[in-house]
Order: sequence, then C-alpha cells, then structure tokens
Amino acid sequence: MGDRKNSRPITRRRILSVGGAIVLTHAVGCVPGFQLPIVNPLQSRAAFRRSGRGGHVSNAAKMHNANRVYATQAAALSDPAHPGDRSKVVRITLSGQRHAELFNNDNLIADLRWNA
Repeated sequence: MGDRKNSRPITRRRILSVGGAIVLTHAVGCVPGFQLPIVNPLQSRAAFRRSGRGGHVSNAAKMHNANRVYATQAAALSDPAHPGDRSKVVRITLSGQRHAELFNNDNLIADLRWNA
C-alpha cells in the first residue's frame, strides 16, 4: 500500500482540471485520428436578415423577420415590416448552394415561405 500522507486527495477541482485537460487535448488535435471539420470559406456566402432580438418589436415585424433573407445589407435596410420597425440587420452565412437557390436571377430578397 502507498503512503497516504504523501498522496493528494481527490477533490472536485482536481477532477475538473483533469477533465478539462482531456477535452483540450481532443480539441487541439493531439489525439491521433481526431480531426476538426474543415470549412471551406470559398463555398460559404454572406447574406443578411432583420432581427428583433434584444428589443421590443411588433408581431408583424417578427413574422417579417422570420421569413426573409437578403442578398445585401442595403436590401435588408430598405425592407422594414412597417415605418416604425426597429429591427436590426444581422449578417448570416449560407452555403454557396443555398445562396444560389435563394438569390437566382439577381433577386435581392428571398421569402422563405415560398423558397423552402
């Protein structure tokens, strides 16, 4: 049997630090066979949405925001639900294929209810 005086007790802090080290090792890729997914930035495209998150917006604005995606920021800014709409414009990322599906024929606004 080992000398109990010199052994360190198992505490919650020690368990968490060992667990964190294991997770970090996997995330960094030190374990053979583990790979992070590779995202090709050339295939993703930027698009824009209107968002009422963090503010009080009307039900009309909520429905409008939920169903529309814009090809440019200017198109998103120029299409509020109503004159008092306080929704913000946020950037989202779409795959190249989905972007082409939504914005074919030089469309700037895609309504997801009709382009599902």
